[in-house]
Amino acid sequence: MSVFREDAVQEVKRWLEPVFLAAILPLAVYWVWLGVTRPSYFYIGMGIALALFAAPLLYFALIRLKLRRGGQAAGIVEVRERNIVYFAPRMGGDVSLEALSKIVISPSKSGSYNWVLYAPEQAPLIIPFNAKGADHLLHAFSALPGLSLERLNKALNADRNVMHIVWQRPQ
Repeated sequence: MSVFREDAVQEVKRWLEPVFLAAILPLAVYWVWLGVTRPSYFYIGMGIALALFAAPLLYFALIRLKLRRGGQAAGIVEVRERNIVYFAPRMGGDVSLEALSKIVISPSKSGSYNWVLYAPEQAPLIIPFNAKGADHLLHAFSALPGLSLERLNKALNADRNVMHIVWQRPQ
């Protein structure tokens, strides 16, 4: 029996990466300040390098935080050798990254989002954001040409009642 509630532990784990990366940025600013007040190119260089390392990782971690919603949806997502497989009681299936023609973010009835993956001559594959293993999809999608994290971030912050095209294969 755990001392802490399971949902509280999951919420802390969810926020751990962004909080850690956000804590690195003040250290980088401190090193730059230290290098300026005590003229030292070493501290200035280390502070700038640390900031340039932590800032993009923090941006990416915040996007992944938005993708990891609370709760659990039915089904399991696996990514194997550029093939996405969704095992679910209903509407499961698989699609190859090479066959993908479009990726859409669609709102669900539960208030979360769904990935909708389109491939020619196949029914759309609908995967809830909070399905087990769905957090691996963003890493798999990074191999697609022209995928924009900025477009994904805008879609997550936009109107929740509209489907948003995140990626479409160039013609």
